[in-house]
Amino acid sequence: MEFDSPPSRPVVKNSVSAQAEWENWLYQNSFEHLRDADGLDWSVKIRLEQLPSNLDRRAGRSVATVEVALDVSMLALIETGTFDKDEDARLIELMGDGLIPLRMRKIQYEATSENAMRETMAQVLPELRENFRKTSLHAVKRTLVGRWLEGRMVFGKGELDAGFDPQLANFSISNSKE
Repeated sequence: MEFDSPPSRPVVKNSVSAQAEWENWLYQNSFEHLRDADGLDWSVKIRLEQLPSNLDRRAGRSVATVEVALDVSMLALIETGTFDKDEDARLIELMGDGLIPLRMRKIQYEATSENAMRETMAQVLPELRENFRKTSLHAVKRTLVGRWLEGRMVFGKGELDAGFDPQLANFSISNSKE
């Protein structure tokens, strides 16, 4: 069967091309890393998902999950002043020489469309970058290291999502929904 005119409904992109377009946009806007006030580079991963709307069966919604992580050595944490070599000697001894994975709790943002999600991320990510740049995260890092060490000691795992919620820290991140 041949059609004389193109389909009247908008064509929906496949998820692979939508994800590639999204990653290209993030790369062009330099949202892959955040430098904190101590000079450490945190990595940022943002995953975009297209899901069905909860309100309308025929509509969709975009959900972005923001993950902020840092793999850091104890030496770097001492150099940045997060830990004191004398006061925290026992903890430093327990940590060893390897890299410590610090993972903040994932933040989810929701919007009605991919373009609305880009607008939301265009507001949220610069705000997050600025908050990281101007705020000392010593308490956050100490908490994440403590939780990681506790998880390692209790469960014997080296990789553990420490579950720190950046929204509960001294800086605010708005979680806007459209």
